[in-house]
Amino acid sequence: MLNLLLRAGVLAEKTEWADGALCFVTSYAQSALVDRLLEENGLTYKKGGYIGLKPLMKRLLSRPFLLAATALSLALVAVFGNFIYGYSVKGNEQVNTSSIESILRENGVDGFVWKGQVDLVAVKRQISALEGVSFASVKVTGNRLSVEIKEELPHVTPDEPQYAAALSLYPAVVTKVVAESGTPLVRSGDVVSPGDVLVAPVHTFTEGEEAAPARAAVWGVVTYQKEVLLPCYTVESVLTGETFTQRRVTFFGKEMGKTAPVPFDAYDLEERVLFSALGVKVTERIYRQRAAKQIFHDLDAEAERVAEEALVALLLSVPFYAVERGQVRVIQKKVDNVLYSVLYYSVEQRIDSLFTAR
Repeated sequence: MLNLLLRAGVLAEKTEWADGALCFVTSYAQSALVDRLLEENGLTYKKGGYIGLKPLMKRLLSRPFLLAATALSLALVAVFGNFIYGYSVKGNEQVNTSSIESILRENGVDGFVWKGQVDLVAVKRQISALEGVSFASVKVTGNRLSVEIKEELPHVTPDEPQYAAALSLYPAVVTKVVAESGTPLVRSGDVVSPGDVLVAPVHTFTEGEEAAPARAAVWGVVTYQKEVLLPCYTVESVLTGETFTQRRVTFFGKEMGKTAPVPFDAYDLEERVLFSALGVKVTERIYRQRAAKQIFHDLDAEAERVAEEALVALLLSVPFYAVERGQVRVIQKKVDNVLYSVLYYSVEQRIDSLFTAR
């Protein structure tokens, strides 16, 4: 049968035997010729479905609902193809992504936006002006705005030998000095201040040679101090319980109607998006009023709380690698209706300027 089709100029593809029958695929244009050849030679056959644009169009025309749905889909694609649905930022490692996103939002690229509404040249110019940006590419691909950043090369300082002494960074009592090279100028028990020379560089006596850098590690006891004052009353901003709700409707970034002014001078603001689609965005803003209020304090009752809060702040200022040397000392006293709290905490740590883990 294949020879019969070939002699008639019919191109048969994907031929295979299945359940004792020969199956093949041919073009829609040659289907009538295949029907005639098979009938003239008394061959039994069964036709499958049609593949191609013309058969598809015939099927669509025979089904009005399917045709209408297809036409509507094509119309929606044509309309919504003119909108930007989102954006992507690539190529930035040092430049903060949030600063780029802020520029995009300022230029209207925030969710669903008309392509013609976005000035790509202005966006590119503003992003290129950011510190650390050497070049910016801004383009629309499909329904997304793509930003690609090329950053400036970091300024590299050439490695040069530093012929410097080891200096003290803290007021401390020296506990240990380990000098690999250089001349130690302090020893255990000495009291030093910031800027004092702990280990001097090695001086040479050969003309033309420079001093070798100091290589040393110096430990000392450093006492950290935290002072907190609590008067008998303070004026604080507190929530009054009064609220004001405001709804705002925008169409492609343009506000529809007028919004009522906020009746509060000081407030906390909570904002949420209620609806966003087809260029329409509805947001709700809730303003919670704040007002100044005089708060009276029981200094005796609040002394422990004040000390605990001061301790947290004090410990945050201590390097993680420091070793505790004694308990935290707390001194509290009341003078003229003011509670004075002073905390002292002594630790042993590296105090030299050669230590980099600060």
